[in-house]
Amino acid sequence: MNGTAPSLSRVPLAVLVPGAAVLVAAAQLALLPGDPRAVVPVRPGSDTLTTGYTWWGTALFAAVLAVSAWAVGRRGRTGTAVLVVGGVPAALLLASFLLHEPVTDGFAGLWPTDWLVGAVLISAGVALVAGFAGGELPLAVRSLLVPLLVAGAAALSGFLFESVASGEGGVARTVSAVLALAVGHGLGWALRANGWSSGRSVALTSGAVVLIALVDSASVPLWGWAAPDVVAWVVTVAAFAVGTASVWAWRTRR
Repeated sequence: MNGTAPSLSRVPLAVLVPGAAVLVAAAQLALLPGDPRAVVPVRPGSDTLTTGYTWWGTALFAAVLAVSAWAVGRRGRTGTAVLVVGGVPAALLLASFLLHEPVTDGFAGLWPTDWLVGAVLISAGVALVAGFAGGELPLAVRSLLVPLLVAGAAALSGFLFESVASGEGGVARTVSAVLALAVGHGLGWALRANGWSSGRSVALTSGAVVLIALVDSASVPLWGWAAPDVVAWVVTVAAFAVGTASVWAWRTRR
């Protein structure tokens, strides 16, 4: 024995993957504020508020994410890196949002979009680092990054379209449905260009909208907010499904 530390290639995946998950979770809990919406005085006694995040805490957390993604991705496990290294902080971020009711103002109901953007950015960054580390960046972009961005776009636009349609009557729901059809069609083209089948593509776009609907609905039992407009959500999900599927129907008619 030469006394050197074992390389990552010799660390069993059964140890490396849980270790990365624990490291990322610990870093997030230690370096980022418990309430993602927290604001603090610029200085003691000041009326001017700023975010509870610090540049050094955010930078260190990003470094831990990158190192963990690199370690797992180096073993050719890009998907595992996205699921674990990206999924753990996304889940903890959602828990942080749910444990702290937002201030009741005109933007309180938009908190799911904050979580969604954060989760997509974290997962996308992990996918890029892990793919590069494993020497399979083109494959990672095609098989992981594109679907991740498509799902994020579907969830974000679906949330906004449902917000327009909710409680505003038939005209608003019709406009929202048309917009969802158009966006679903565009996302379907992106997935088809990357080799996705119609069934998987419809499941991805409509499933992403269902996910953000469930996240949004969590506010009802937690904070006693008004129940979501189920009809508006159903219309939005259906429009995304039909819009995505229409890409393959159009191709068949040609």
